[in-house]
Amino acid sequence: MDTVIVIGGGAAGILAAGAAGSRGKKVILLEKNNKLGKKIFITGKGRCNLTNDGSIEELLDHVVSNRNFLYSAFYSFSNTDIRELMHQFGVETKVERGNRVFPISDKSSDVIKALTNYINDNNVDLRLEKEVKDIIATNEGIVGVKLKDGSIIECNKVIVATGGMSYPTTGSTGDGYR
Repeated sequence: MDTVIVIGGGAAGILAAGAAGSRGKKVILLEKNNKLGKKIFITGKGRCNLTNDGSIEELLDHVVSNRNFLYSAFYSFSNTDIRELMHQFGVETKVERGNRVFPISDKSSDVIKALTNYINDNNVDLRLEKEVKDIIATNEGIVGVKLKDGSIIECNKVIVATGGMSYPTTGSTGDGYR
């Protein structure tokens, strides 16, 4: 069986881990913080701006460069899909000015709970406070990841979802670039 390690417990990492788990993969989600979704918690001033309610073509019209790069991603998992996923896990949404979508509760914590339930329902092995130092590869492919503490976790697939460097206090420190 494939073992997939997802590095990063933000929105992208949680969704990737849940999707891989839903396909029957053994999934380990590694997050260096002591909880999931630290950046999710602060988005939309703590209300969590989930997505936009415009059409995919309207969304793509606002992409400044390399629109084609996002085309397949937007059509593979759309703004409607994220809203449906939230509804499935009990988070009703509303549309506000500028087509911005928020949870009706105005609580980002509800979104984090829903995403946590998503990975739990898909048997994802969540490991908090686990910082990845390196990806281990041979000529044959990926064989594991090395953690900051020196331990190694074997796997044959890795998804890097560490984000950029936008909010260092939330853990977005550019680790994936390194």
